[in-house]
Amino acid sequence: MVPTIEGKTYNFVNSGLYDGLFVLEDKETRTLWSHMTGEGLYGPHASYKMPVSNLLQMNVAQAMAMDSDMVIAISDRPYKNGTGFTNGRWNPENLDAKLMPAFVETLGDEDERLDRMAMGLGIWTDDTRRYYPTETIRARGKYLVDEIEGRKLLIVLDPLTSTPTALYWNTDEATIEGRDILLDDGFKISNGVLYDSEGELVEVERPQQLFTRWYGFALTFPGSEIIE
Repeated sequence: MVPTIEGKTYNFVNSGLYDGLFVLEDKETRTLWSHMTGEGLYGPHASYKMPVSNLLQMNVAQAMAMDSDMVIAISDRPYKNGTGFTNGRWNPENLDAKLMPAFVETLGDEDERLDRMAMGLGIWTDDTRRYYPTETIRARGKYLVDEIEGRKLLIVLDPLTSTPTALYWNTDEATIEGRDILLDDGFKISNGVLYDSEGELVEVERPQQLFTRWYGFALTFPGSEIIE
């Protein structure tokens, strides 16, 4: 999110929970904000929407491949594996996560078409709300091709992070070889970046997306489509 509202930069803190998701609050006006959509929920800036861009899962090598001048921030705080992760890598076999009671108490009417804690990639545009469970992508060969509003969309499980990612690209199939994802006409995705047959980096467009649990996406975007 870009925290500049009407020309002024605001400062945000975590203010609590709603629908099992953290709610942000700006210190200046005490407006409450959605951390997923950047929309003001309650207060002086209710209904205002901050510009939002994708926050993608990646490792340092992928970040440097996207931008060799990127500054890497390294924390001196010890890393602790969370549920679902093993040695810092997403582990699809470790899915015994439970929502803490304090989170459950804030949930609204849940969409029970999927398990509350199912993981997947949520996509949203002005007119589309769609959820791709990780297990669905894996079952289809670790990738699938879809269409959103007349545009081809490629969703793949990244070979390095095991997390799903989506980009607009006109292709019908993909082949995963080691750490690379091979596409038509010699194009390939390597380290999360698309290259042409000459090895030149290709800029791609991505829909707004978030790797998240089902309950959070479903409560934020009620009635979302599920790709199964």
